Amino acid sequence: MDTLKVVYLGNSPALRELSEWADRHGIEAVESSDDGAACAVVDQTAQTRSSSAMKRLRDRHLPCLSVSRGWCFLASAVGRGLNPVV
Repeated sequence: MDTLKVVYLGNSPALRELSEWADRHGIEAVESSDDGAACAVVDQTAQTRSSSAMKRLRDRHLPCLSVSRGWCFLASAVGRGLNPVV
């Protein structure tokens, strides 16, 4: 089984809940796209800010998902054995 790596950006309760669930299901949280991340999950506050972290994700063309889309993507990946099509 491959390890899916995800960047989480933000600090909302919904994002924390997703990252905790993902951790329990074998999804690894990483700090940047340089660490082999398949995508980023970004909460609403982080999406609207012009932070350097958000700019780096966009510059590297890393898919940035909302928390609700992150749930869909990660749950689907877990259901398929962590072999997502990105």
